[in-house]
Amino acid sequence: MDNIRREIETLLPRELAGIITAAGRIAGSDGQTLYLVGGAVRDLILGRANQDIDLVLEGDAPALARRVAARLDAKVVTHRRFGTATISRSGIDLDMVTARSETYSEPGALPAVTPGSIEDDLFRRDFTVNAMAAVLAPSRFGDLVDPYGGRSDLAAGLIRVL
Repeated sequence: MDNIRREIETLLPRELAGIITAAGRIAGSDGQTLYLVGGAVRDLILGRANQDIDLVLEGDAPALARRVAARLDAKVVTHRRFGTATISRSGIDLDMVTARSETYSEPGALPAVTPGSIEDDLFRRDFTVNAMAAVLAPSRFGDLVDPYGGRSDLAAGLIRVL
């Protein structure tokens, strides 16, 4: 299995890497798995830092965000309807969402959100290269979740729509 631990630890600013590592530990202490997802994972694989951090939890993300914020002396804003939260500390903002699937009643409508798996959440993304995740649980920190072949598409220079 591919692992991007080194990239997380070396390419992200120390404080940012520390916050996501702590969030992964806090989730793990609750028996949940937190993931770094999307463009940040893509960019880390490409050797680039991306500070637009999105985290996905297979569980109640707003509840976890409140626990993380309390432990890290950070601020948190939750959006219960969509199962999302933003944690802010020292000029760093992290978006945390509950893993989900979405359906739309009509074009342009707000989504109907249903809790789901990490694979469900990755599938709702635009391109395979943005549908990868890195596990933040301490025992598997940095393990790549890539159900749609995003890493091989990056290597081949391909952009495929999901």
